[in-house]
Amino acid sequence: MPEAPHIKHVKYDEKSPIIDREQLDMLVVSDGGEDDLELAGELFKLFAKESAAKLDELPEACAQGDANQLRKIVHFVAGSAGNLGLARLSAFYRGIEQAIDEHRLTDLSEVEAPIRYEFEIARDAFRTNFSL
Repeated sequence: MPEAPHIKHVKYDEKSPIIDREQLDMLVVSDGGEDDLELAGELFKLFAKESAAKLDELPEACAQGDANQLRKIVHFVAGSAGNLGLARLSAFYRGIEQAIDEHRLTDLSEVEAPIRYEFEIARDAFRTNFSL
């Protein structure tokens, strides 16, 4: 397994489940039928598309050292990820927000790769779990 993402001063719990199935069940799954899986798939596709667009803003935010813009990007993704049950992604991104708010994360030169990597882990796990 590849190395866990790491950003100095940001908490990351690699033992945390990637997907919190209970959260997703509360959002969309009522009886586990085909309609529920279709809805989960549609919500995920929307999340993946919108989040990828937000993450496209990362290089500029990081290059300019714009912590406020970085915070907006991860905040957007973290909220949607949490709603979909992507618990570890949401917690990691919330940790980034907290580190920015507490002025512990000021050097953004090496944060893009871990941010993208954790997004890819979560995205791929969701796709695999729901055969998307």
